Amino acid sequence: MKLPKNFLAEMPNEYKREFFNTISRENFIRMLIIAVLLAVIEPFIALVLQTPETIDFYISLGIALSAIVFLPVLYFHRKNVERLPMIYLAIIQLLFLIVILMWGIILSLHEQSHLASSSAYFLAVFTIAAFITMPPYISLCLLFLFNIIFLILLPQYQQDPMLLMTLKINTLSMTLIAWILNQMISRDKVKSFINEKLINAKNIELKKINEELKELTTRDSMTGLLNHNSIMKCLKDETERAKRINYPLSGAIFDLDDFKQINDNYGHKIGDEVLIGVARILTEQCRSTDIVGRYGGDEFFIIMPDTNVINATVLLERIKSRIREETFINGIKISVSYGVSELIGDSEHELFNSSDAMLYKAKKKGKNQINNYLESDLKSAAAN
Repeated sequence: MKLPKNFLAEMPNEYKREFFNTISRENFIRMLIIAVLLAVIEPFIALVLQTPETIDFYISLGIALSAIVFLPVLYFHRKNVERLPMIYLAIIQLLFLIVILMWGIILSLHEQSHLASSSAYFLAVFTIAAFITMPPYISLCLLFLFNIIFLILLPQYQQDPMLLMTLKINTLSMTLIAWILNQMISRDKVKSFINEKLINAKNIELKKINEELKELTTRDSMTGLLNHNSIMKCLKDETERAKRINYPLSGAIFDLDDFKQINDNYGHKIGDEVLIGVARILTEQCRSTDIVGRYGGDEFFIIMPDTNVINATVLLERIKSRIREETFINGIKISVSYGVSELIGDSEHELFNSSDAMLYKAKKKGKNQINNYLESDLKSAAAN
């Protein structure tokens, strides 16, 4: 029969300690349950069902005492799995299993005087196999080592040759079955852990891809700013929020003066570089609360939450000066015209249309300027 590989060898290195901690924590919990049961049941058996000062009585007390000694040890290691070395955690688990198997052998050997049975040994072996996760070679060595010890000691307690042979065959076959069962359970846990990690990694990758796709659908591919649909959706959202909590909201639309001449004289590629440079300046100069987007062509739109038209104009003056100072590709110098308005009406369309009307007037007045209406003039602007 071909032995399976050590299941930890199948685990990616970055997950080995995490998997070991998970399995150790689970093993310690189950060992604690076993220890508690033995610490409660065995004294009851000794005091109620056994005759005092007999071998059965002392065996039950010995099992209970062993369980009680291990209880604080197991509890401590369960609480400190992440901090303790792997080899130390493995040794503590192994010692507990050795004690369980030892008492299983002692009970089964004692049974030979009146039952000719190995039920206690089988119970110990299958309890370990079913509830404790171990690598294949450790479980193989542990189970078959104690099986050999049991088989060596058995003839001293069982004199009947036929019963002896039957017990040897039964214990050997049951130990093999228990080992196979343990490995089936252990390997299932390995596969489950690896699959969970793979699924989590795929989910993270898909989430990243979805975020990238979302960026592609909401961002302008050239400037990296919000695209037309996204900036208009943000304007609608911010308008509803401003009306709900009654805070000021300003919007500004602006475009590059005589941008067509740049495209005609230098080509569209140079024109695109100028637009990218303008977008960079907007990103640098705007506040973290401002929302900037490319409305289309050489037009940009800024949403300024919690900002009245006066403070919005101050921000636009800073942007205007910065763009005017910038020397773009091929030594190009540009100016920008701005229209800014504050929300007075009930919809985002009124705010946008008012800002657009201000931009038109800025262009008409000679470009390279900011045009706005204070609150007293906004209604008349909307009417126009």
